[in-house]
Amino acid sequence: MGFLLVAATNILVFLSLGFVVADQPLYDYSAYTQCKVEAEDPLYNGGILKDVATTMESIDDGDGTFTSWPAFVLPNLTPHTFYTFSSWIKIHGSDSSLITARLVNGNSSGKCVGTVLSRHDCWSFLKGGFFFNSESHPSLIYFQNSDNMDITITISSASLQPFTKEQWSFQQNYKINTERKRAVTIHVSDKQGARLQGAAVRVEQVAKDFPFGSAINNFIIGNVPYQQWFVERFNAAVFENELKWAATEPEQGVYNYTFADKMLDFVRANQIVARGHNIFWEDPKYLPPWVLNLTSPELELAVKRRIKSLMTRYRDEFVHWDVSNEFLHFNFYEEKLGENATYEFFKAAHEADPLATLFMNDFNVVESCRDVKSTVDTYISKIRELRRHGVWMDGIGLESHFDEPNLPLMRAILDKFATLQIPIWLTEVDITNQLDQETQASYLEDVLREGFSHPWVNGIMLWSALKQNGKCYQMCLTDTNFNNLPAGDVVDKLLKEWETGVMKSQTDEHGAFSFYGFLGEYRVSASFGGKTTNSTFSVSRSDETRHFNGLSYDYSGYTLCKNEPEDPLYNGGIIINHNQSQPDKVSSTLVLPNLSGNTIYSFSSWVKISGSNGTAIKASLTLDNDTHMCIGNVVAKSECWSFLKGGFVLDSPSDHAVVYFLDSYGKRINVTLTSASLQPFTHQQWQNNQDNSIDKERKRAVTIHVSDVDGKIIQGARIIVEQTSRNFPFERFNAAVFENELKWCATEPEQGRVNYTIPDLMLDFVRANQITVRGHNIFWEDPMYIPSWVQNLTGGALDSAVKSRIQGLMTHYKNQFVHWDVSNEMLHYDFYEQRLGQNASMEMFELAHTTDPLAMLFMNDFNVVETCDDLNSSATAYAARMKEVEEGGVTMDGVGLEGHFITPNPPLIRGVLDQLAALQLPIWLTEVDISNTLDPETQGKYLEIVLREVYSHPSVDGIMLWTAMDPMGCYQMCLTDANFQNLPAGDVVDRLIFKEWSTAVVNGESDEDGTLSFDGFLGEYVVNVDFGNKTSNSTFFISKGDETIHFSIQL
Repeated sequence: MGFLLVAATNILVFLSLGFVVADQPLYDYSAYTQCKVEAEDPLYNGGILKDVATTMESIDDGDGTFTSWPAFVLPNLTPHTFYTFSSWIKIHGSDSSLITARLVNGNSSGKCVGTVLSRHDCWSFLKGGFFFNSESHPSLIYFQNSDNMDITITISSASLQPFTKEQWSFQQNYKINTERKRAVTIHVSDKQGARLQGAAVRVEQVAKDFPFGSAINNFIIGNVPYQQWFVERFNAAVFENELKWAATEPEQGVYNYTFADKMLDFVRANQIVARGHNIFWEDPKYLPPWVLNLTSPELELAVKRRIKSLMTRYRDEFVHWDVSNEFLHFNFYEEKLGENATYEFFKAAHEADPLATLFMNDFNVVESCRDVKSTVDTYISKIRELRRHGVWMDGIGLESHFDEPNLPLMRAILDKFATLQIPIWLTEVDITNQLDQETQASYLEDVLREGFSHPWVNGIMLWSALKQNGKCYQMCLTDTNFNNLPAGDVVDKLLKEWETGVMKSQTDEHGAFSFYGFLGEYRVSASFGGKTTNSTFSVSRSDETRHFNGLSYDYSGYTLCKNEPEDPLYNGGIIINHNQSQPDKVSSTLVLPNLSGNTIYSFSSWVKISGSNGTAIKASLTLDNDTHMCIGNVVAKSECWSFLKGGFVLDSPSDHAVVYFLDSYGKRINVTLTSASLQPFTHQQWQNNQDNSIDKERKRAVTIHVSDVDGKIIQGARIIVEQTSRNFPFERFNAAVFENELKWCATEPEQGRVNYTIPDLMLDFVRANQITVRGHNIFWEDPMYIPSWVQNLTGGALDSAVKSRIQGLMTHYKNQFVHWDVSNEMLHYDFYEQRLGQNASMEMFELAHTTDPLAMLFMNDFNVVETCDDLNSSATAYAARMKEVEEGGVTMDGVGLEGHFITPNPPLIRGVLDQLAALQLPIWLTEVDISNTLDPETQGKYLEIVLREVYSHPSVDGIMLWTAMDPMGCYQMCLTDANFQNLPAGDVVDRLIFKEWSTAVVNGESDEDGTLSFDGFLGEYVVNVDFGNKTSNSTFFISKGDETIHFSIQL
């Protein structure tokens, strides 16, 4: 028997709940590079500058004279602390000026902590920071302009936020885990699809996704020890000097690519990514002498030949090209060829190698803010100049030659570049050789951790090419015998830390093995029953995570019984007596004193019972010996631990609440509890989690780019964007289900008399209106709804009728229904199993799949998510039933939950969905309504609670309302009256679907970069663009994902 491997990846959520509190905030990556009419609110609500005003302070200019500058007085800075600083700045007395924020501590001179190019007509954002490593003296942060102009500087929304070293490191690790890793599950099955438990799995990362490399030079050619050392570590390379003009054409017309060709052979042979450095260097000191002597026409011709010769020879060989090197500091070509020289370089380079990513590259941008030539705003201004001339930059190159790194400043500068949404590379990282080797290594580790952890840094290159004499530009990793120096030890340590080690394990009862892995390529082997299979898969960067500010809900859920319980969620929350320090506590009750009112409580616990292999139990809450409510259920066992998850809403406080456990007969039962947790949420916190989940799961950022036919950006184009359809299936508008017309009673009321007239007409309607339709249902296990003639059949006659039903229905409607509820309410009834044997359902699913392979096949049942009082339909019972079907070789495609609610319990709903999400299948709420025993206003209120809860859950893929209207009314809940005037429930649906969960019409103009950005709900859009006498109409689609969608329009 052969078997199959399937690898699935999803996002790794790494969030330390204990860290996100008011006095220990997560770092705020917000930044702005556009000048704004009004300043934004201060980050961190101002941090320690909240309510602190600026004063005018007299500052020593260094020559004995003093000048008054606006400043913040800081009396008590904490040593060994990181400080991130930001403010909005406007000037008066000049159109624009570079403003520098400086820190003075004691008698020290002013240390630059941030710069911004400020204007007189709008507010500009300065972001930077510093590491405070001095004794605490009164300190100042003051602001000065870099020229001698007499101007007034106005400060607004300033913020200074301290972070301990531990907090700073935590944020780095948090980002590394969310940006550079994913959760992976390996599924092992036989060729019939049956999952294999106990298969031996070995997983090894064989390639890394993140490019981490070093410069090399011709010393590596033929140097086997050097080559082996390099290949063992790096997946990217850059040639130190061998591609520069001085190397490839030392004399006019004499080309020499010998070294570059041999080095390219080396990187090709070892599948190493190579950057092209560089095409043009603006510093005259490094140009071939003959180039310096050319006239302007001669230089123009030589430049074109340089681009053609270099990039034709190496077309498609280098993933990047540094087109213009150190252009912020030098301008040789602009002086000789005119101010448009750089623009022409980029255009010609793109034409010569369209697949290459084109970079600018410069120094002292991220290293410090002392160099007024290379501030982040100057760099960004240069990028925008290029864009205005129709040249789009593909990458930002930051050389990163550090003295003493300032990590808050480095992160702040990366934040500002990130607003451009262009990949950032640290292209030439090293530490000055003016420091001893141990200090070099320490500073190198600081820089690498900061760079690798930033979400917008896409690659890191070390500038550590080893020369034959054993020297490097500033920093070597090894000696000439390739023994590590301290910097080399740091690199080896981090490379090991940032890779997934070899993992060996066995598949669980679902035939699965899960782990967290760094992005990249993996090799996996699985062995079972004397047979082995090998495969490869990639873990790629697809979804990105967001963090919650405030208490974050934990979506963890488990449907498998485990030998050892997991740790309690929320570290136990407000429960302190039932945790893993007391794993054998046997009790029938759990006392919860002093519960707050107007609060939502999430409850969970691992439970075990004695003397039974599987008993359905429920947790019941008694408040002050009066009110009783079910707060969760689970199938508990004696040989392993089962996870119960649910909760309750408390309107009024309770001094004495008790949780006790009941069996299916309503009798109290003793259970062994461990890892119990009760976590309170305010209603606002609960809603914040819903809103954050909706923003992440149901929306996406969009940027529309407008240009003319030559690619030149257009500012001021009028743009109107309108959503025309939604991607989330929601009944009444873009999805439908037939209430009764497909059921066996309707299509074959008498044996052999099959009638599809009504469902055919209904299908014509949904087809004509491009509405998604579910097939409900093929079989209903409840005898009350089975045709009477079927109930009289037995044995072979019933089996034949069942097969005829599947083949007749699903052949008639093949490829017409996206879903089929194959077995309806099989947790409560078992008509077919009683008569055809325990494998009846499995055979139904198998035949249904064979008849319509494209349809998704569902189980569907009630009281799974609505309540926990019905022990027939717990989440664990549902999962166990699915497992039985799958073990028979049938793969389930979806989880159907009817959703007939009386009084909804939001934490129970979420807890059940969490449990079922562990199955990693799409979940649909298939028949949502609210009991008609309630008045219409309460129906509307409760419907909104249900819809918000399920729409915000990451694993819910669709919602169907059970509100079909006929002359007698609706099953339980109507949206309108007979004249189609909304009832309260209809008002709720309209408000949520048409307004809150749809993108409002976007009406704006393209900015100076020719763009308009917005966040939109998933679905289809039409966009109209007008500029001058030209108009464009287009459509585009927003699909699920977190990367910004870019849509380009040319007029």
